[in-house]
Amino acid sequence: MQLPTQLSDVSGTSEKNVISCWRLGEQVTGSRWYNIFRAAPKTVSHDADHDFVIKLINPELPTELVPMAIDRLGREAHATEQIIQPNVIRLLDAELDHAPFFLVQPWVEGRSLDSLLSRAPHLSLSRMLWVLRQTAEGVRAGHEKGRVHLGIEPAHVLIGRTGRVSLIGWSQSHLSDQPAWFPQDQLQLARYTAPECFEADYRANTASDVYSLGALIYHALSQRPLFEGQTIQDVESRHLYEIPEDLIVAQPNCPNRLGSLVKQMLTKNPFSRPSFREVLNELISIEIEYLSDTTLLRL
Repeated sequence: MQLPTQLSDVSGTSEKNVISCWRLGEQVTGSRWYNIFRAAPKTVSHDADHDFVIKLINPELPTELVPMAIDRLGREAHATEQIIQPNVIRLLDAELDHAPFFLVQPWVEGRSLDSLLSRAPHLSLSRMLWVLRQTAEGVRAGHEKGRVHLGIEPAHVLIGRTGRVSLIGWSQSHLSDQPAWFPQDQLQLARYTAPECFEADYRANTASDVYSLGALIYHALSQRPLFEGQTIQDVESRHLYEIPEDLIVAQPNCPNRLGSLVKQMLTKNPFSRPSFREVLNELISIEIEYLSDTTLLRL
């Protein structure tokens, strides 16, 4: 399969930087798999705000990986079309049947959780609990549609200017009990991945999202990933065999209830973890308890 190398090649028209009915603006980010651009409907003026993003397969992706990239793009499109919930990014348009393969979603004016953690000197505990609970609400909405996220990490938690969370990263999602594979080049994602996900015969299970959310909460409060490593194999081994420092030790301002919950979420055996519903209910209760708390988390 030959992918186009220039934006004008995929427009289907003589107009530059147009794909289907979308005019592309600046590139937002790029990875081995995909490039993401700001976008606007091509029917509006050239100086219109680019209030959307368009996700395209990276034209430099090796040919043998293109079918996998199309599959991941399709899973993200199907998930975000089916899950109608305020904390889940919406699908606005997609082309999955032929090149150029793409999907379009709203542009979120704000920053990702990983950006917030790396730049903010401190955050209020109450605000962090609000962000984490919203993230859990988005994941739970996927579970209600039979879909396991399997891509929970700080870069996939977008926080708008009003504080509302939009959960992205659904290209890694799978239907519950469906055979699932882990991309072997995504070291960042591996830091939040449940140990069972690395098994060759793994089938998607909501318990894996419980673990991943626990790893996300651990990072958000302690300001360090649950486990570091130079390779995916290093991180996988630590997930399988290493017990992390208790969150209430890593972050003295962490509420005891939250520290206890995270410890349960990070249990190695998926059958010993609380259900996602139990996790969400406890997060809501903790958030209400600390709603007026003025404690600052030093990051």
